[in-house]
Amino acid sequence: MTKISSLTLKRAIRKVIGKPKLSLVVIVYKMPEQAKKTLLSLSTSYQRGVFPEDYEVIVVENSSSNELGADYINTLEGNFRYFYREESLPTPVFAINFGAQKAKGSTIGIIIDGARMASPGLVYHILKARNISKNAVVAAPGYHIGDQLQQWAVGAGYDEKAEEELLASIEWPKHGYKLFDISVLSGSCSAGSLRPVCESNCFCIPRHIWKQEKGMDPRFTETGGGQANLDLYKRICERPDTELIVLPGEGTFHQYHGGVTTGGTSEEDREIVMQAHFDQYKSIRGEYYKAPQVKPTLFGDIPKEALRFLKYSASSALGKDEIAKTRPVVGLKRR
Repeated sequence: MTKISSLTLKRAIRKVIGKPKLSLVVIVYKMPEQAKKTLLSLSTSYQRGVFPEDYEVIVVENSSSNELGADYINTLEGNFRYFYREESLPTPVFAINFGAQKAKGSTIGIIIDGARMASPGLVYHILKARNISKNAVVAAPGYHIGDQLQQWAVGAGYDEKAEEELLASIEWPKHGYKLFDISVLSGSCSAGSLRPVCESNCFCIPRHIWKQEKGMDPRFTETGGGQANLDLYKRICERPDTELIVLPGEGTFHQYHGGVTTGGTSEEDREIVMQAHFDQYKSIRGEYYKAPQVKPTLFGDIPKEALRFLKYSASSALGKDEIAKTRPVVGLKRR
């Protein structure tokens, strides 16, 4: 009997599957261990209520001194494709546009940072929400693992080891929704699901709108892409023909990996990098970035673990007195 390799089997399955409904483009750079967790969280062994034919995950890795490689992709359950690129600029923008060109789905999802683990119902709810409108933009809130934003937590000794201990404490990946128990809202999503946010680190766009907007703007060449992700999110959300659908019961959870804005650099160095991001956005758009003031439609089930964040967002909308009662869900710097 002839043995069939796992790679050959996966290729055969993809040929039978045909076109998926959703293509998730995930960018990986110099974060192999974090990327493994992210990709596992997007596999059909982790995501609930979905099948390989429903969606594909396009992994685009920019060359670095610490690479993931293709071998791990072949161990995952689901419809994964891996692409390796040489990149001369310190930005993921070109990798994202490359991945979108390879996408087969009628909806294109962007995960600009490969260190963001998903909640278990993310794909299921994206697939359902995209049917609300032909121009539905589906977005998930962002979180940081830990009890404060990681750019501040590193000063108190937070690192990969501390994060591994946190994940072990909730028995991840067995209990995926318990990621909410060990996380705080990210800075760009600090208002929660009921108020406008600066960006989403997983948002999904109909293919025809992606083409009209021409994807990510290649002028964003600052380290890490600068405000490219915010820019695309704003452009898409502010279109008069789109409807923003937010999934308050799902999310992506940032893992510590020494990133551009969340790593262990000094506060002064971080401020210099952030100012360069702000200035590049202004040079391109003529003004500093402002979050899109678009009222979202909330969609999906809300697990008990996510309720405190929804409570916080409601309190935030009501006023400062109510915010004070639920402050621990926000990743503020501790003095």
